[in-house]
Amino acid sequence: MKILIVEDDPFIGEEIALSINEHFSDDPHEIHGPAATYQAALDIILNEQPEVALLDISLGEDVDAGIRLAQYLNRSYPIPIVFLSGLPRSLGFNLAKYLMPFDFIPKPVDYPRLMDKIELATIFQSQRSKLESMEPNQNGIQNKSIFVATSHNEATAIPIKELILLEADDKLIRAYTINHITPIPFTSPGLKNFYRDNLYLLRDFHHINRKYVINLPMVTQIKDNHVILPREVRKGELPFFRIPIPRNGDAKKLLYARLGFKLKPE
Repeated sequence: MKILIVEDDPFIGEEIALSINEHFSDDPHEIHGPAATYQAALDIILNEQPEVALLDISLGEDVDAGIRLAQYLNRSYPIPIVFLSGLPRSLGFNLAKYLMPFDFIPKPVDYPRLMDKIELATIFQSQRSKLESMEPNQNGIQNKSIFVATSHNEATAIPIKELILLEADDKLIRAYTINHITPIPFTSPGLKNFYRDNLYLLRDFHHINRKYVINLPMVTQIKDNHVILPREVRKGELPFFRIPIPRNGDAKKLLYARLGFKLKPE
């Protein structure tokens, strides 16, 4: 299994690599890194195609490098990610939690916990590779749709690629898609729970606030502290959604990082 280590402290990086080699001496892993910069890590990803990533969040003055790397991996080359961060939990964990990490381990690193997590990640990656190599009719995950309860004893499929956003109204959720003028309403235990329970299929989506989950690849513009998404409408209606961006600094920074746009300091 190829493991990428992204860490700007050479002592910690080498200590992580040594610990992995010692712990998995009977089943050696291929270590790549430590990469100390975003670009160095990206070069390894493109050239070596690692299967597990251990990411520090802040690399020197590049304070969200690990977040951007995770965002790139989730979109382009999804693999298990473990964040290793010395940032305060209120910043580091809140930045990382919606990027579907396998774990978030604060520094100083708990090495037994990290070794257990690497073992679980390698098993997960191995099994996922087997699943993805199966024929589509053998693998329900490849269906790429979410079935939702639209009425009693009725379920409706929402194709992930067509979903623009989810709008919550208490326990009722409305799904807006590119092929329907009217939304698809369905019941759910709440938007947060729905988002959490469908993270595998919704890896390109972002829980922007209590009311909305948006499709990040469909965002066409950021304007006046809103994200703009396309909308199928009747004549006379505005052909787009305007969803307010969170005012909280960390939440706003996370959104921009997931969109692949580095937010300039204010």
